[in-house]
Amino acid sequence: MKILIVITKSELGGAQNFALDLARGLKSAGEDVALAGGPGEYLPLELEKSGIAFRRLKNLERSRNPFKGLSFMAELKSYVAQEKFDVVHLNSTNALLGVWGLSRLQPKPRIVFTVHGLSLLDGGHKAIGILRAAYRLFFKAAFRKLDNLVFVSRLNLKAAMASGLLEGGLADKSHLIYNGRDFAPGYLLDREAARGELAKILGLSPEAAADFQKAFIYGSIGRLAYPKNYEFLINAYKAVKAIRPNAKLLLIGEGPERAKYEGLVKSYKLENDVWLSGEIKDASRYLRAFNLFVLSSVFEGLSLSLIEALRAGVPALASRVGGNEEIIGQERCFELNDQAGFLRLLGNSGEGEKPEPETGLAGPDFSAEAMVKGYLGVYKFV
Repeated sequence: MKILIVITKSELGGAQNFALDLARGLKSAGEDVALAGGPGEYLPLELEKSGIAFRRLKNLERSRNPFKGLSFMAELKSYVAQEKFDVVHLNSTNALLGVWGLSRLQPKPRIVFTVHGLSLLDGGHKAIGILRAAYRLFFKAAFRKLDNLVFVSRLNLKAAMASGLLEGGLADKSHLIYNGRDFAPGYLLDREAARGELAKILGLSPEAAADFQKAFIYGSIGRLAYPKNYEFLINAYKAVKAIRPNAKLLLIGEGPERAKYEGLVKSYKLENDVWLSGEIKDASRYLRAFNLFVLSSVFEGLSLSLIEALRAGVPALASRVGGNEEIIGQERCFELNDQAGFLRLLGNSGEGEKPEPETGLAGPDFSAEAMVKGYLGVYKFV
């Protein structure tokens, strides 16, 4: 089976790691797989290591220019026709535009789309009503041209059904497949080693590095962007410190909200207590540096970083959005922007013993193997 995975951005990120893991897993399963994407060098470099073909789509990017979208549709259609892919798996709203070109091909490939999150249609998103309405119309029209839909969280699937997005038999073509993540043996650093490396990255003095080793470190890994809602964690820091006097907040990632977050840190005079590390390659290696991983997102599909924390054995709390409850359980989630609820859960969390290896996990299977098996079933779905 010849499979093409399409994603808008090729830079480092959760969705990109999903596409990378899926491509690697499909190749290991004996499938002929390629990946196509827009701007960014992370995916092509990583795919090259695995001997997986990458195609740069020049017109696939986030743009309000309708001619760019039309050019992308033609570009993708031409590439798929040339390579004769059996399955085209689209993975972002911008990539979904390609369904209008792909559906006209003869023979037509099986077209699959993964809903990684409802984005503007999510109840927590700040989008204005008219934009929500436009997105709803776009999704309903595009979904009708798909062969199969995949949702990464049960909550998103139920929300899509309740909102009428899956009318006309689409519910029968919709599937739930959890994102999966695996760690190679020796990939995760232990707490002492992870904190030692992070202290160097943060440029801490020997004295500060020693304090860092003994601190109650909580925080997150992800883009410094609106959906992650990191201002919630920074605003709550002094209240956290009242509960955990040795608390330090660490946010690993880079993004458009950096200046905003730096301004908050400076205004609260927290330069020695709150760190924005910037982007770190293979950031999940350092997960065990955290006593507590916190995901404060406004909306999510199914967070890879939260799955990684679970599989690394790191205690975690998260806002009650997307599939967070499906990963860590209802009792570990707090209402969006509910500082009192967050502090209550944090106060009930233990001091954070050294994490245990990712064995004997209960509940859903969040392994990459299970994810790949699920998608192979969809690709062959009749």
